[in-house]
Amino acid sequence: MMKIIFALFVTGFASIGFAAVPPLQTQIVASGLDRPLFVTAPSGDSRLFIVEQGGAIKILQNGAVQPTPFLDLSNSVNTEGERGLLGLAFDPNFATNRRLYVDYIDKTTLNTVVATYQANAAQPNLADPASGQTVLTVAQPAGLNNHKAGWIGFRPGEPTDLYIATGDGGGSNDPQNRAQNLHDNLGKMLRVDVSADRFPGDTAQYGYAIPAGNMTGDVNPEIFAYGLRNPYRDSFDRETGTFYIADVGQNDREEINIGAAGANYGWRTFEGTRLNVPTDPPIPNHTLPIFEYDHNGAGASITGGYVYHGSAIEGLDGTYFFADFITNKVMSFHYTGSGITELTDRTAELLSATGISGSISSFGEDSSGNLYVVSLNGQVGMITAVPEPEAWAMMLAGMALLTLWARRRGGVVLSTVVR
Repeated sequence: MMKIIFALFVTGFASIGFAAVPPLQTQIVASGLDRPLFVTAPSGDSRLFIVEQGGAIKILQNGAVQPTPFLDLSNSVNTEGERGLLGLAFDPNFATNRRLYVDYIDKTTLNTVVATYQANAAQPNLADPASGQTVLTVAQPAGLNNHKAGWIGFRPGEPTDLYIATGDGGGSNDPQNRAQNLHDNLGKMLRVDVSADRFPGDTAQYGYAIPAGNMTGDVNPEIFAYGLRNPYRDSFDRETGTFYIADVGQNDREEINIGAAGANYGWRTFEGTRLNVPTDPPIPNHTLPIFEYDHNGAGASITGGYVYHGSAIEGLDGTYFFADFITNKVMSFHYTGSGITELTDRTAELLSATGISGSISSFGEDSSGNLYVVSLNGQVGMITAVPEPEAWAMMLAGMALLTLWARRRGGVVLSTVVR
């Protein structure tokens, strides 16, 4: 009898503690939003900040979206096509300097603006709209409303350097070949030093410096890497600093690259590993993607994601998640440093009638490393494990029987049995 009870306990415990990755789901944490495009959080902060395309940044706090926006830039933002408020990053020292950065398409000039604001010292759930200062602008071609990229972020260990993703500005096959032009900041990954206000006497301008490690020579000094079409959603691994750049393709390939200083990802000459414009000059330094997939005759548009480093889901640590906006697929893999392993289709788990329904515009990460899925349909969902009540019931039943047996034997020896 004792062997049966012990086996029951061990089986239940093993199914919980030593299983592979459990089934996953998206647990809706916010809904009724207006075209959300991104979520993020400052380091050590329990709040989640939600970016809406129309220009508002909202706060999810204690399970509820706060009624007053943290910052509302709707009067400054153009939202036609792929324009809008596209990016948000908190200074690594936000807890002390209250500084944040945004990336949007200006309503008047239709150019990309990266600006900085500060949260209100007395009211932490509000940013001070009067504190806004321009860090930099990037001119956009006239008449084209797509390929505006917009992601911005800080790499772990680089608290002063802001990375800025720009698309090629729009149009089929990058008509001006801007992504390969090192005198143009479109189709690039930019990096600037934002450690200090470079124009202390100008309340409208913040400015930047050029950090060591950017490209040098006859190039724009802000350029960190180039040859990108529309690096719409990118991320840093919070533990290793590995830089994932998901670049939206044109007619054939979607790709994920690893960010590196001076890298040329090939657009427009290449679309992934496929030669796209054979008449362009050869690219001797083409940096190949770590992963790509073709369209198989259907439209596709990659949405880059994050590497999971939360503590809530056993076996998932180090897994990179991404999606496709058109096909509504969600995938994951592990990057080994030279290739990928464990490519897994997560669509059936993470898209459902009760969870995220599709149209995935972004992934996001909170300060604890939990991952979120953002739907343009107005939802934000947290990736969680599906509870396994059968395993828990088995373990609890085993523990109850062990306790009963120990009492009948005249003493509680559960600790000895478990050990």
